[in-house]
Amino acid sequence: MKVDYDVIIIGAGPGGSSAAMYCACSGMKTLLVEKERLPRYKPCGGCLSIKTINQLKFDIHNIVENIIYGAKFSYNLGDTFLIRSKEPIAFLVMRDRFDQILTQKAVESGADLLEGMKAKKIEEVDGKICTELSDGKRLYSEYLIGADGARSIVARSILPNSKKAFEDGMAIECEVPFDSSIDFPKEEFQFVHLDFGKIPNGYGWVFPKKEWISIGIGGMFKGVNKMSLRRYFFSFFQGLKYIPKDKIVSLVGHPLPSFYNEEQIVSRGRILLVGDAAHLMDPLQGEGIYYAIQSGMLAAR
Repeated sequence: MKVDYDVIIIGAGPGGSSAAMYCACSGMKTLLVEKERLPRYKPCGGCLSIKTINQLKFDIHNIVENIIYGAKFSYNLGDTFLIRSKEPIAFLVMRDRFDQILTQKAVESGADLLEGMKAKKIEEVDGKICTELSDGKRLYSEYLIGADGARSIVARSILPNSKKAFEDGMAIECEVPFDSSIDFPKEEFQFVHLDFGKIPNGYGWVFPKKEWISIGIGGMFKGVNKMSLRRYFFSFFQGLKYIPKDKIVSLVGHPLPSFYNEEQIVSRGRILLVGDAAHLMDPLQGEGIYYAIQSGMLAAR
């Protein structure tokens, strides 16, 4: 059977783009498929840890929104304490720009990019991997990497009878534009704020960026419905004294894909899952970008 590509990668987030870049650099004929048109908004705090920055082989300072030198901790938005560092501890980015530059690096390395096309079905046919796209076209490859998020089509295609993952993890966030009505503490601009106690089994965060403040809550909300999550969010949001009470925000939610047991399957045959599709996430902090990039590189190898 004639194959169209050595490897097809579904999803152009950090995991998929990293895998595509490394595969293409290795001389593999590579296709990166993304269901949206890039750049596209991605609900995420956009906090890159130092270990994430150290993974990257190129400079991203032109898209960095803020360099973080400390953290502000509070309990139930009460008394706070600060931890300061002389060296940066994190970098804040907007995910649309960060994902775009990663995708560009993959294309510059030789990967083909197919935007605005969704993978509908993945199956093995005569020892090859068949990817059926939303327009009905079928592409064949030697290998396939699923990097299409927590609700991965690839994962459902290869593991239809697998044990259901822990799906109670959820984050809700918004981006509030800086304007004259917001009196954000200038001395805390290079700090991230993490609040515990107000959110059950999770925490709230505030990440100040150039033109926006990313505000959200996240955690493992077993048995908590979406209306309750909105209530928890607005309780946290309205407790931030520098945000006007009448500030209207648009909320975006996304699942937090917790790694759920040691028997979890992240590959089968010639198909591999990376990042959120493989449920790779720090269960305490909710960090996923580092694990997406790392697993993307491992899958490429």
